[in-house]
Amino acid sequence: MHRFRIIKVFNNNVIMAKDGLNQKEVVLVGKGLGFDAKPGGMVDNEKIEKVFSFVDKNKLEQLNNFNEDIIGVTEEIISMVSKELQEPLNEHIHVALADHIGFTLERLKTGLEITNPFIEEIKALYSREYELACQAAEMIEEKFETNIPDGEKGFIAMHIHSSRINRDLAKTVENTTMINKMVEIVEGELNAKLNRQDANYARLLVHLRFALDRINSNTTIKNPLLKKIKSEFADSYSIANKLAEYIRERLGKSPPEDEIGYLALHIQRIKDSLNELDKN
Repeated sequence: MHRFRIIKVFNNNVIMAKDGLNQKEVVLVGKGLGFDAKPGGMVDNEKIEKVFSFVDKNKLEQLNNFNEDIIGVTEEIISMVSKELQEPLNEHIHVALADHIGFTLERLKTGLEITNPFIEEIKALYSREYELACQAAEMIEEKFETNIPDGEKGFIAMHIHSSRINRDLAKTVENTTMINKMVEIVEGELNAKLNRQDANYARLLVHLRFALDRINSNTTIKNPLLKKIKSEFADSYSIANKLAEYIRERLGKSPPEDEIGYLALHIQRIKDSLNELDKN
């Protein structure tokens, strides 16, 4: 049976402890776990809700560089997210999210708010992560008596998404930046601002997200409608080719024709939607 000896108390619900069975240091989360607890004491196992162990010991050591309140709320957020998703998260989120929350609080304290240019794309692409980020923001607001703006919730959502798929945050940011730029290309070609609340817009974004994943991993899909799309939706296919050219420039990989055809189909749906609005 695992018995944990307390090393450090972060808040009433989060502590760092040593596992007596294997001598590994872990972070434990549980309601009231740290209340009246002292370093050197033993943990009440019945209160433990989450045990976070680390393959990379540096991650655990890095946590000690942060304010205890920030670590506490970060670990509670990670525990909540992991529980809601019913899946483990990559351990890099423990340090990355704590660092982001600390930086966010510093900026808000000095009145400096960094805008998030991808907020609408994030809401559409990572809707579940954004919902959880909103819950995380409420936890931060309650702890630090501050207001977390939408843009910051978007950044938290990206951290959650990256840790879900074991991808470096920089790659998630790169893909989101590319999707944002491709939306601008479509808007420029159609000479129209796309409605961010439209279902066809959301479908385009989701397809772009998975298209980039497929292109990066050299995965192909078959498009049985390709010939018909090229014939009947020539203008949309031309716009899709411009998106493909942008992808080639950024990734150094050429999207297959089948992929371009699906992009054309999504663009055609948006065109049809815009034409319906013009009629009305």
